[in-house]
Amino acid sequence: MSAAPLRLILNVDAISAPLTGIGVYTRELALGLEQIGLEQASQLAELKLFSAYRWVANSEQAFQVNRTIQSVRRVLPFKRTALEGYTALRAALFRRSARSLRDHVLHAPNFVLMPFDGPCVATVHDISYLRYPQFHPIERVRFLERHLPPTLARADALITDSAYVRDELISVLGVDPAKLHVVPLGVNAAFRPRTPAEAADALAAHGLSWRGYLLVVATQEPRKNLERLVQAYATQPAALRARLPLVVVGARGWLDAGLARAIEPLERRGEVRRLGFVADAQLPMLYAAAAGFAFPSLYEGFGLPLLEAMASGVPVLTSNAASMPEVVGDAALCVDPFDVDAIGAGLRRLSEDTAWREQAAAAGLAQAAGYSWRRTVEATLAVYAAARIRAGTVGAPLAHQRVASAPLRAAVVLVNYNTADRSLRCVASLQGLAARIRLVVVDSGSNPADLALLRRGLAQDWPSAELIASPLNIGFAAGCNRAITRVLPDAQISHVLLLNNDAVATTQLGRWVTDHLDGRCDADLAGGRVLKLADGSDEIDSLGIAFYRSLLASNRLDPQDPYFGPTGGCALYARRVLEALQAEHGYVFDEEFFCYAEDTDVAARALLLGFTPAYTDDVLARHEGQASSGGGFNDFVLYHGIRNSLWMLLKCVPLSVILRHLPSLAAIHAGILLRHGLRGKGRVVFRLYRDALRGTLRMLRKRRRIQAGRRITAAVFSRHVSGRFYDRGYVRNALRDLWAALRGRPRS
Repeated sequence: MSAAPLRLILNVDAISAPLTGIGVYTRELALGLEQIGLEQASQLAELKLFSAYRWVANSEQAFQVNRTIQSVRRVLPFKRTALEGYTALRAALFRRSARSLRDHVLHAPNFVLMPFDGPCVATVHDISYLRYPQFHPIERVRFLERHLPPTLARADALITDSAYVRDELISVLGVDPAKLHVVPLGVNAAFRPRTPAEAADALAAHGLSWRGYLLVVATQEPRKNLERLVQAYATQPAALRARLPLVVVGARGWLDAGLARAIEPLERRGEVRRLGFVADAQLPMLYAAAAGFAFPSLYEGFGLPLLEAMASGVPVLTSNAASMPEVVGDAALCVDPFDVDAIGAGLRRLSEDTAWREQAAAAGLAQAAGYSWRRTVEATLAVYAAARIRAGTVGAPLAHQRVASAPLRAAVVLVNYNTADRSLRCVASLQGLAARIRLVVVDSGSNPADLALLRRGLAQDWPSAELIASPLNIGFAAGCNRAITRVLPDAQISHVLLLNNDAVATTQLGRWVTDHLDGRCDADLAGGRVLKLADGSDEIDSLGIAFYRSLLASNRLDPQDPYFGPTGGCALYARRVLEALQAEHGYVFDEEFFCYAEDTDVAARALLLGFTPAYTDDVLARHEGQASSGGGFNDFVLYHGIRNSLWMLLKCVPLSVILRHLPSLAAIHAGILLRHGLRGKGRVVFRLYRDALRGTLRMLRKRRRIQAGRRITAAVFSRHVSGRFYDRGYVRNALRDLWAALRGRPRS
């Protein structure tokens, strides 16, 4: 039976002035889909365009709607708050408008999906916000840090413009390769070789001459590397600069003070000219009339201007970085974008090597001929079909789709941060389980030497291990999410085991994991006894999580305390728990927690969904402790531990439980203020409570969803709360600190 005709919703927010590469992509996609809908109604039965806050008839109307929104956003203060508020409002309006359209596919061509109950596709053009966060406005970085990971998890299919970005999503963000589809961009037929007569009007409008300038088309922002380009151009002979001024086309961007300083002396002499944004009708003429095109960007997910320049018959200089060599093939001169001398040498060849220029122009035309927007649209339609198929299969839990003959496996997740030696020690302790586990190691922004050591060690000791290497320190919570996102599409994974990378597994852990895989144990989320690492030590590191009547959690050190759940240092989660957390709350670990208390948050949310934690007294691991965070109860631990504990309380604890234990809650936090104030930690304490307060509204929004799906009573939750005020060792040390302070001899 043939598939039902496609009904599509395309989010066209990106079609706004000034039209950047993503805006061009979205516009061409909309126009191409409209044309296919007219030609092949049986393939595309309906196309609906949603822009900003409403449905629009076509891309031109979207442009007008978005121009108003962009004008307002440019003048608003508190840009991060304004962006989040606008995003939430738009999402609410779209959810209401699209409630009856679940038979449609939603495509977000600009990274982030809106809430939708039908099949979803998103296009992720690059991850420059991770690679070069310093080159973006801070509100954009924070926005993508918050909204892109849920999109990656929720999308039924993901499109990238290049194989380079596809590989980055797999290796850096842990995306399931089966979700990813490479769909290169196209080039408009307006970009083609021209005659001097055709280009005359456009050249006259800007005071330029045929083959009398070098061209760069890019938004004036740091990632485009215009400052180094201008510095390299300034080293060219004066005669060359007089004959071929550098013409910069593109809107003003951000963080361009350095570029302005480099350009100004050359601009005064007429050797560099900034034209700003150029209209669509003139831009193809300026490409075709240029003597050469320079685009030494630091990072691109595709680099559409390269394709436009090659299609115009112009020789091209670009970077040997990221996706750019993939786009230009052998048709362009590729240089190191960080080397001003290399860019300068490339500019001389681009300007003066006649034989190479002719060969490069011809090769560029041949290379560009392989790209068209029609092919982009047709390949995108195939992705929509794949998303519909995938959405149709994920309705049933993946656990029910396993091949009966294949043995179940556990995924083991380690997160490394500048402690590769500990991670490799942990990996070595898992060798006995090699046949039953899939090992995923997430490196969270380690220094290059540590990451290199980790790569070499894994290649030698565990060649099948998967390494997800984030360029930034994303924290334990996000690191675990990246790995979980990677492994859950594997139908043979029935459990996920988290281990601190500075832990060493015991032989008992192997038997315990195997018992769960083979059905002899059937815990929802489980942990066991973890001892200190020192040889032969019987000192307890943790017996899981204890949640005290002061509503603060800590390592459980007494088996008489109720077991709240496993610590993230040694925790086994059944697949059903992870899938339920993702489905009910939209995430497994809360990435706002970064690290500390993120495991308590997961345990609490699992408990609220009706899952039961299980404890074994077998010694499962030995733990060094706080190797990545510096050791001891330092400022980092204090800040994240207390702030995150307050956020967990706001999100998860039933109101009646909070009210019952309010005196103890007030007492513990008064004690924290007093103790750490006396220890000279007043600034850290102020900052953690200030930031906890700032996050209150966000946590209360999350609480609404969590409590709405609660499947147990407050009384059942209370059974997992210890009757003790707090950990006795902590209270004892706090009282000693207070006594020492009163006697005028503060303890170190």
